[in-house]
Amino acid sequence: MKKILIVIATILSVLFVTSACTNSDQSSLEQEGDSSKGNEAKTSSDENRERVREFLEHEFNGPSEKTEEIYREGTTEELRNYVEETYKPYFNEKGYEDITQLQKASMYIREASRSGYELNATDINIDKDEENNAYAFEVDVEYRKDGETNATTVKGRINLDEDGKFSFLRYSD
Repeated sequence: MKKILIVIATILSVLFVTSACTNSDQSSLEQEGDSSKGNEAKTSSDENRERVREFLEHEFNGPSEKTEEIYREGTTEELRNYVEETYKPYFNEKGYEDITQLQKASMYIREASRSGYELNATDINIDKDEENNAYAFEVDVEYRKDGETNATTVKGRINLDEDGKFSFLRYSD
């Protein structure tokens, strides 16, 4: 009888230790899973921030020779194609429609080209709005013409949809 009790106690002890280790491993995996989810969200946020930065760098540096040529000598169709190739990848359908109808697409580069200025973004600050999928930005821009350089700051906001595409662009300055 004592042997049976010892065998049962040993089996129960082994089962107890095994189940405790299994729960500990499972808990560890769950924590790692939560951590990787946080990293995925952070990565998505970082990717969105870089996408906003890339867009702003393009918007406030130039105009390039290609852009100058299109504005000077290009047809309406060439301009439309340029805007579509340059801006459509950043925007969802509604956002793209908004910037093209309101002529926000390449607004600063277009005006610089028409007036003979060259733009150079010297500093770009981007802040994520934690409550909304949006980014506020400030871009310090130098504009040059005939050897004279001036500077200004352009502020605005870009809202993104769940796919990371821009749904709304607003310049406030």
